[in-house]
Amino acid sequence: MVNLFYLDSNPKKCAQYYCDKHVVKISVEIAQILSQIHHILGESIPPYKSCKAIPKSLSPLKWAMESKSNYLYCCNLGIELVNEYKFRYNKDTHKCYDVLIWLKNNIPSKINKKNRTKFKLTNNVKTYSEYFPNPIEASRFMYVDYKCKNDKWTKREQPDWFLTYLNQSNSEKNILKEKIMDNVRNKLPEFSRKNNLTVRRFHSFLRVCYDNLFEEKWDKKILELKNMFDPKKPLIGQLGLAHLKKVYDISNSLFDIEILDKLNKNSLIYRGKLKDNYNIQYKI
Repeated sequence: MVNLFYLDSNPKKCAQYYCDKHVVKISVEIAQILSQIHHILGESIPPYKSCKAIPKSLSPLKWAMESKSNYLYCCNLGIELVNEYKFRYNKDTHKCYDVLIWLKNNIPSKINKKNRTKFKLTNNVKTYSEYFPNPIEASRFMYVDYKCKNDKWTKREQPDWFLTYLNQSNSEKNILKEKIMDNVRNKLPEFSRKNNLTVRRFHSFLRVCYDNLFEEKWDKKILELKNMFDPKKPLIGQLGLAHLKKVYDISNSLFDIEILDKLNKNSLIYRGKLKDNYNIQYKI
């Protein structure tokens, strides 16, 4: 997926925080995103061709289009990533540098807003924005959970915040996993028996939680997110901090019979098993 990570409001610091694999590729992806904006707005022909892999719904693209400051941040981040690439790998040039300079010098006039707006995370990690309102904090937790666990920072130290966020995430995730499993294995089945409800089994409660987390059939959705999840391993051990917070909140909401009914219907809709007139899905 074409993407960028908002690890600091200063694009130079942000670039230095990127691990090696992202330094190598994301300057190109930023150039693709910004070029796509020019194709969408139709003011000028950018150096890169239109890319089908960048839909209008892509969150970083939507964010870059919201204001001139957002757009310029992306340009400057791309340029700083080129500088970082040259520093880490002893290179003199980078293939997208001239493209980024052109993009910086040709801000689309149809972008009307001037000031920077709140960064938008991509849909697969948007839950982090729900639990961490500060976009830098949300991005850093997402980064340590999924994006940079096994990489390195050539000629740089690991970011000073990285281990703090990683340790906090791991600690909170362990607590949340225990609480979630206690709900779905013990408390919810007991609640269901006492109230003579149709949803009874441990796997049924977990299904409702996972389907409503992803807002579709969870075991199908994770096949689209191969860089995040392994379908051969239990999902509970692969979810990030924000995802686990969401699942825990969903599991707690299921002690309300009306909400349980609505979220179970959501799950059945996602799985194509509900064919009645229940069309409006309920969100927790």
